[in-house]
Amino acid sequence: MAKSSEVVRMTTQALLQVEEEIDGLADIIRSEGCRSLLEIGSKFGGSLDRLARAMPVGSTVVSVDLPGGTRLWEQSRKSLMQTVDGLIKDGYNARIIWGDSTDPNVIERVKALGPFDAVFIDANHTMPFLEKDWANYGPMGRIVAFHDIAWHRAPEWVGTRIDAPQFWDRIKQDYAHREFKLCPTGKNNGIGVLWRS
Repeated sequence: MAKSSEVVRMTTQALLQVEEEIDGLADIIRSEGCRSLLEIGSKFGGSLDRLARAMPVGSTVVSVDLPGGTRLWEQSRKSLMQTVDGLIKDGYNARIIWGDSTDPNVIERVKALGPFDAVFIDANHTMPFLEKDWANYGPMGRIVAFHDIAWHRAPEWVGTRIDAPQFWDRIKQDYAHREFKLCPTGKNNGIGVLWRS
């Protein structure tokens, strides 16, 4: 098992987000006194580690990730497991739930560990899955955040469809919210945070 500092270095390198955006969310988690975090879609574990460490040691950290969900599955699986092992070693109550976030069994397993102070939704970014993750996991969190709300790379983008901006624009009006759109290109990433209560 890697030392905690090695895990942090690995996950920082694998952080697939704009540093200032994830730092903004971490600052909210810290200032709101959060002691429990749920992340839907953790991939390499970079954001999970960063957000978890914004909470006090002893806090609850839950990751839901889809086995085989990325092209780099073997690397992301290993990195995420090392991240969670590092959090446990450092005194956090951390765990991974492997499976499809829309699977009723996964939802029930997560529900049994909640509610959560903060939920970060960063899994499948197509509209049907965003709607399901919001319906299933949003009610479990006091603060709910979404990744890729500033994604505007179409029409040249050839990868998987990203509907997060449209979804975010539709739901944010009903809640107190804050946006972090700090990508230098203006066409990527972004984090939207809303307060359910």
